[in-house]
Amino acid sequence: MANFKYITYPEIGSVYFEKNKKAKRIVISIKSQDNVHVAVPRFVSFRRAESFVQKKLVWIKNQQISISEKTNANEQSKNVSIGEKSNIINRVEFLANKYGFEYNKITLRKMKTRWGSCTHNNNISLNIGLVALTDELKDYIILHELIHTKIKNHSQEFWAELSKYVSHPKLLNRTLSKNYGLY
Repeated sequence: MANFKYITYPEIGSVYFEKNKKAKRIVISIKSQDNVHVAVPRFVSFRRAESFVQKKLVWIKNQQISISEKTNANEQSKNVSIGEKSNIINRVEFLANKYGFEYNKITLRKMKTRWGSCTHNNNISLNIGLVALTDELKDYIILHELIHTKIKNHSQEFWAELSKYVSHPKLLNRTLSKNYGLY
């Protein structure tokens, strides 16, 4: 018996069902309008998973619409110029100097799931998709990672510290999630 199958639904298109030994429940992932994936635990039948998806068709369609309305930052960053990369690096240096943050190395790269990261050694990686964002959102992400050079988690202390440099950081985080995608 196969561990995967495709089913086409008129409302949402093709759906890929796959048995997953790590899955503890049926999980629907929607990466793009054309990419709906269903992780099916080994102990759950495909028929039950199909029934589950059938009940979630409206929700899936709404997610597809939401994704289609987002700006795909990775798509917009395909032909980033050296000048645009320099502008981001210069902005990191400016904000770090202005607020007294220290970091070791800065890297710009295409990331599928994150806008940025900061290692324990204070190496900062930023998604090249920042070029598609407003200046306010760019600064939010850069300062978010600079704060991680001092606070390595997302505790209340982290958000309070970030609030000293950025107005309404959680609102900016929601705006980023709502309007910009990395797929």
